[in-house]
Amino acid sequence: MLGILKLINKDVRSENESRKVIVVLRILYIVVFLAFILDIFYVGFDVIKVFPYRIICLFLADIILFIITYRSKTFTSLLLFMGFLGVWTLLMIPCFGWSAGMQNYFIIILMLCFFATHGRPIVKFFYAGLVLLVRILTILIFGGIKPVIQISQFFDKCLQITNISAVFISIIFISYVFSQKQTEEESKLMKYNDRLKKEASTDQLTGLYNRRKLMDVFKSMQKYNKYTSISLAMGDIDFFKNVNDTYGHDVGDEVLKSIADTMREKCPENSVISRWGGEEFLIIFPNYNGDDTFQFVDNLRLCIENRDIVIKGDGSDNSPGNNEDIVINVTMTYGISEYDFKDIDNTIKEADNKLYIGKQNGRNQVVY
Repeated sequence: MLGILKLINKDVRSENESRKVIVVLRILYIVVFLAFILDIFYVGFDVIKVFPYRIICLFLADIILFIITYRSKTFTSLLLFMGFLGVWTLLMIPCFGWSAGMQNYFIIILMLCFFATHGRPIVKFFYAGLVLLVRILTILIFGGIKPVIQISQFFDKCLQITNISAVFISIIFISYVFSQKQTEEESKLMKYNDRLKKEASTDQLTGLYNRRKLMDVFKSMQKYNKYTSISLAMGDIDFFKNVNDTYGHDVGDEVLKSIADTMREKCPENSVISRWGGEEFLIIFPNYNGDDTFQFVDNLRLCIENRDIVIKGDGSDNSPGNNEDIVINVTMTYGISEYDFKDIDNTIKEADNKLYIGKQNGRNQVVY
């Protein structure tokens, strides 16, 4: 069984050719071959005596064309299969009769016209129109024809079941293989779009919301107006430039990430935290008035002040003391304002002005 699967999945000899279409064609050749054998069994082997060259040539053609798939180009193999299946159907209807359902094999050709061929939609519709024309001519020529060998009602039903099953299996297989690629591409596209949205709304270094996303959230709060109060806290790391100048920007980045982690850990679940820019952070506190926000932010300030930020030494020349760890303590200054549910920009500006006052008055404090 594994050997057969390996044989079917073997790649084509030509370069830059689609293996998927070729594998589908090989499966279809096998399905038609098996259905052919069962049809002959149901009708009886006497049918070979009536049409010996026709049946033997079609058997050989199925096998030879199957082998050719390992050497020919994809589009050539596709045309050969559709041509073979059309000829096979037209030649077998007189053998097995109209009621056997051989004419349903044209549906497989129609499916391949749309799923396996490349080109503009108008070309695919042209192919489909040709298939429809041949199908109509088949009805006019062979409609109602009886099998060449008289068979029982039971075997006549077996013929119908075998052929319709072969057609359904082929349709299901074609649909699965070609729709799976589309599903995978759609899934990849959705993941890619989600990643783009996330990158567009978050700060890459800290993982916090960026300024644009925070403004979107703020406007959404304003629109739905479901909060009793909203307060803002604009925070800035004190003397952050000294950290970058002394230890380098890599260490500075680690400090920013540590501060962001602390804010995520300590801030209320419904708060919205953003990196406003550089070493500035802006936090929205829904349902917090100014007094409550002041108390909370002051506790956050103390937590950051008392926390050691440990930067592991990497052993390089840029790392002070080579393998020694760096322990940094930083403080932050905050400005707080209450949102009046009218002007977002003024509320942010007010928080920023109070932050500036805190900087002027010695830093490491909360101004409200």
